[in-house]
Amino acid sequence: MPLLLGLCCLLFAPAQAQPEPDVIEVLKRLQGSWQIEFQEENGEKLSEDDLKGRSVLFGKDAMFTRRGNIVTQISRLKLDPGKMPATANAVIMQGKNKDEVMLGIYALEGDTLKLCFDTAGQQRPKEFKTTPKSGLLLIICKRVLAKPDEKDLTGDYRSETIELNGTKHISEVNIERIGDAYMVTYKKNKAVAYVGIGLRKGEIFCMSWLSQGQVGVTIYEIDKMGRLNGQFTILGGPGVLGQEILTRMKGDV
Repeated sequence: MPLLLGLCCLLFAPAQAQPEPDVIEVLKRLQGSWQIEFQEENGEKLSEDDLKGRSVLFGKDAMFTRRGNIVTQISRLKLDPGKMPATANAVIMQGKNKDEVMLGIYALEGDTLKLCFDTAGQQRPKEFKTTPKSGLLLIICKRVLAKPDEKDLTGDYRSETIELNGTKHISEVNIERIGDAYMVTYKKNKAVAYVGIGLRKGEIFCMSWLSQGQVGVTIYEIDKMGRLNGQFTILGGPGVLGQEILTRMKGDV
């Protein structure tokens, strides 16, 4: 199965049981890209040249290891932050050792992440180190940070949509980080009205969305106050642009 097709199968697999609340919080903190700054396997360190371009991406409960723009392995994570040290099982979905389970431990401190796995899945590591013939892999990652003045998009917002005739529609919006993308959920009267998926580039945020059979796209400019000022259009429509403003809910900064 090609890697891209395998990725689609992974992302659109049937829904699994919802993780425990503490696991959900850890997964939220992991979302996005992490640069690998140190890697050691069986006591041998990877050189600085070999480390260039190596990164890890976390999206939902999936872990993607990358070299440049190429995904070399996809795993589904099962975390237990209640253990000492916290444990991580990586079920390999695509790439080397497919269908195997790597037993591991992790430590997440601020923007630094340590992962240590037994690549053969024989015995869980007890500490963050490897030795010759141990079968252990240790990586230390740093979060790929946004620009210092770039505001975090995640949180709750009030949406005000303005129709062509001046009619205003108000709804509640939640923006959640999923890997390097964002899931956007709109609610009215506490019921989900529609959902979208978005990408950010600097102070521009672009979202495609689906609502009651309608497909559209919205592009926002993020102002200095963290407000998202957008224009949207609908697939199959006349191409007229509607207006939307997303304003953070009070207390969610």
